[in-house]
Amino acid sequence: MNENVIEWLTGQDTIAVTFSQLKWVNRIKRLAENPTNNITILRENPDGSIFAHLPISCLKISPKINKHISESEKKILINRMAKARAVRAERRTK
Repeated sequence: MNENVIEWLTGQDTIAVTFSQLKWVNRIKRLAENPTNNITILRENPDGSIFAHLPISCLKISPKINKHISESEKKILINRMAKARAVRAERRTK
């Protein structure tokens, strides 16, 4: 079964996660290599899934916002970015 679960109780400092999706399994393993991240892998299952505890600060929900920009707005943004890059390049040469 391909199941990814995040659970926690209000007031706790940690979240419990179960990931079977390889992208998340690998990310958690990589983060757990650094002890300052306070990530503990409690179980690695034969199917490749893992169960771990992470600090609640690791939880972030940020949906992708679809922004519709008109062609005129796009041109304005392109010009603004070009000016900012030129200013940055000028500062580097000084």
